Amino acid sequence: MLRFDTILGDIPYLLLGIPLTLAITAVAFVVGILIALPIAMVRSAAVPVISPAVRLLVDFFRTTPPLVHIVWAYYALPVIADIKLDAFTVVAGALACSAAAQMSEIFRGAIVAVPRGQWDAGQVIGLSYGQRLWWVILPQSLRLIYAPACNALVSLLKQSSLAAVIALPEIMNRGWLLAAQNFRPIEVLTAIAIMYFALTWPLVLLAGYLERRSGLAFQGD
Repeated sequence: MLRFDTILGDIPYLLLGIPLTLAITAVAFVVGILIALPIAMVRSAAVPVISPAVRLLVDFFRTTPPLVHIVWAYYALPVIADIKLDAFTVVAGALACSAAAQMSEIFRGAIVAVPRGQWDAGQVIGLSYGQRLWWVILPQSLRLIYAPACNALVSLLKQSSLAAVIALPEIMNRGWLLAAQNFRPIEVLTAIAIMYFALTWPLVLLAGYLERRSGLAFQGD
């Protein structure tokens, strides 16, 4: 029989994991964007040798689980390369790599979606490729980036729970410890699910709103 009343007193303990969860998500998202933008620019420029190599790297992080990256970086790097990173750096770095791979495709898709006429107009007035991309194309592509970037942030927030596997005391790790003490895993996990819903639902609503707004982009171009 489920007894949710037995964990009510432990809710504050779980809530203490929220700041760390948000910190992991924020760092991974910002670093991911900073990495993703130059990757998208290189790929959209179709630079010989470099673009295929970058694509292979992106595909690697898009097709492999972040959990593998976390475990490998935390447990294998000290053995193989004598490099030991703290748990926060490992998790944030691993999620940043996954976010960068996903966001680079979002950026690239938005760049490609800008009408060709905008590129030609920039060339006519004497702008270089880099200038056209930075001053003409990217500002117009931003309205196509907001909604999918918001969805990526939702996924990243949920993936932050993977930090539990290396004992970083965010929400999920605290839930595991609590369930091991009170033998109420269903009740604890339900409470955790409600917390994640409360954190991500506003972002989901924002993504829907931005998606409707971005549907107007380039209409009539």
